[in-house]
Amino acid sequence: MTELNRAFLYQETHARPYLNLPVPCAVAHLLYWKGDSQSTELLDLAKSLAERQGVTPKSHQNSFFEYACQNYHIRFEQHTEFDTLTIAQSLELDAPVFGINPLSIVDEAALASIEAQVLVKAHLHIALESEDIHDIKDEVTRQFADINGETLVYGSYVMERRAEVYTDFKLDVQGYSRYFAVSHSLNSTDAGRLITRLIEMENYRILALIPMKWVRAVSKELTGIDTHLAQILSAISDNADENDPQVQHRRLDELLEIAKVVESHRNTLSSRFAASRAYYQIVQFSYDKLHEEKLGSLQRLQTFVERRLGPAVRTFDSMHRRLDDISHRIDRIAELLRTEINVQMQLQNSAMLAGMNNSAKMQLKMQKTVEGISIVALTYYAISVLGYLLGIFVHGDTKYTVMGLLVLPVAGLIWQLQKKLLHKTNKDRR
Repeated sequence: MTELNRAFLYQETHARPYLNLPVPCAVAHLLYWKGDSQSTELLDLAKSLAERQGVTPKSHQNSFFEYACQNYHIRFEQHTEFDTLTIAQSLELDAPVFGINPLSIVDEAALASIEAQVLVKAHLHIALESEDIHDIKDEVTRQFADINGETLVYGSYVMERRAEVYTDFKLDVQGYSRYFAVSHSLNSTDAGRLITRLIEMENYRILALIPMKWVRAVSKELTGIDTHLAQILSAISDNADENDPQVQHRRLDELLEIAKVVESHRNTLSSRFAASRAYYQIVQFSYDKLHEEKLGSLQRLQTFVERRLGPAVRTFDSMHRRLDDISHRIDRIAELLRTEINVQMQLQNSAMLAGMNNSAKMQLKMQKTVEGISIVALTYYAISVLGYLLGIFVHGDTKYTVMGLLVLPVAGLIWQLQKKLLHKTNKDRR
């Protein structure tokens, strides 16, 4: 770890300040999704824009810079998974709502080249309060009416009733989400805070929903995995083919393949679920700082977002728990199957050892029988040899009498010699 630097830490506390915006103004905002690619396309676009305007922005390792040029205020921010570009333009008092898009100063070809990776395109307009409240209602109705002339708008008082905010949370024909704010008493700092909060809400509510498509696909796959695990467990419980090692090892192989799939999903989705939870908390924090209050009969902005985003994040938490549960079930079933295989192997080994023990007993009996026969045979041959020697000194029946008397001593001697020889052999083996 590098040595801590006090100046650096103090600079971090002042990093990425709120925007400072005039009223009225128009704001365009882009969020470019990098993921793991570490792409610099939006950074290059922002730098190119600055060069075209003859500005060299002050930057800190390309992670953040902002500058003002003519009646524009441009800010670039680099984050771990995404980059953002915000362009604010001051307006005349009678400027039409959403009539001017600050992104018009960006090269259209450059915008088209990054369009596929842009997750958020927001167009925001802050106007001064009109003397006639009906003018505001008519403008809101006109701006957010659909092709059938129907309007479903969400709005509220914000910033302690110093402003009103309206939106329909839909994309217009150009692919922009739009926010219309009316200032009652906002100064430039307050206007910057309001726009920053609205942009954060728009960014992070979209980012929090990124895992949804994957979750739906994985959910269907996990249903099939649940069924497969139930079938394997049922087969183990029914003791079907319990003595067939091939069947048991095939089940272990099936569990291994399932475990690979589940762990792959856990590895892919766990970080995304954690990110979505963090993004959701940022959305909630931004709403709290808006200090929303009821505006007429309109539903508050937070009502719409919580209605969809809250259940989505809880779905991700549920999916995370489901993946963990299936992983634990796989481990338990695999352990049960391995235990069954080990028990079968122990039984087979016990039977094998019992058979080897019986074989050893039979061999011992045969060995003793052979030893007895060998004593008789050796005694016979020894007496025969002695008979030839006795024939030199003793003749007739006396010779056979002496040979008969020598049978037991010779047999005893041979037995003793054989016993000593076996004892020595066993001792050498040990």
